[in-house]
Amino acid sequence: MTNDQPGRYNLSMPLRFDATLKALVQSHPTDFEAILRLHGPGPPTVLNVDLATVSAATDVTLGYGDPPTLLVDLNFQAGRDVNLPGRLLLYNALLQHRLGAPVHSIVILLRPEADAPTLTGRFRYQALPRRGAVDFRYEVVRLWERPARRLLAGGPGTLPLAVLGRLPEGRTVEEGLAGVVAGIDRRLRRQADPAEARRLLTSAFILSGLRVPREFSKRLFRGVTAMRESDTYMAIIEEGQEQGEVRAIRRVLLRQGRKRFNEPDAATKATLETITDVARLERMCVRLLEVSTWQDLLVTP
Repeated sequence: MTNDQPGRYNLSMPLRFDATLKALVQSHPTDFEAILRLHGPGPPTVLNVDLATVSAATDVTLGYGDPPTLLVDLNFQAGRDVNLPGRLLLYNALLQHRLGAPVHSIVILLRPEADAPTLTGRFRYQALPRRGAVDFRYEVVRLWERPARRLLAGGPGTLPLAVLGRLPEGRTVEEGLAGVVAGIDRRLRRQADPAEARRLLTSAFILSGLRVPREFSKRLFRGVTAMRESDTYMAIIEEGQEQGEVRAIRRVLLRQGRKRFNEPDAATKATLETITDVARLERMCVRLLEVSTWQDLLVTP
């Protein structure tokens, strides 16, 4: 439940962060167990728990034992949510009811913007004095307080989180991140097969968008050789290039259209904003000299 809120950059697909983090835990549960200092009766297993009774589901649940005798509920958060403690209590209770094992809840805050005064690690209330109360405790991990160098020393599955960790003092964010990415690249070239290295580097690239503008992330990772072989990374690069091309063509159409016709009204501008097909926009540029109104131009197939 990353609850992403766009800021400096466009987070038009917040599910990208959700999918990235879930995939990291699912493929490397013991690495997350290590950085979270979890201890259970045996290795953890990622459980597929359907909490369909609520509209939102917990991110990832780790189980110890078969059947599980201990559950760990992991929740990643990128945006502020003052109601999060109550939801954590709900997930905790549902998991305990569904699987019949004690549950430890952890919320991992991915950036300072996700922090809130309500995230104290404790949620308690009493409806009637001296007649019962709720006192729920959970764990809060503020990722930006974890030194990036320690995350770089962990297992491969948690290496991508280093781009969100605390950077060395005396360096700019850009300089610090450049060093982190270089460290991730060195680790993976020594210890991971090429396909796994591409997946983990792509995860780091995606998560870096929570910290710096996407254009900087692109420049930062462009120098990593393995990234040029990542289909996901290249798709994101191409997506950004196409979006930039669409915006540029729209600007030309508006500028030239104002000279040929008149200032477009709000409806015309809104319609133009919905057109994302580069080829169609290029055809509209050609037809601009053949039509006499905005309406005629907008019906270009």
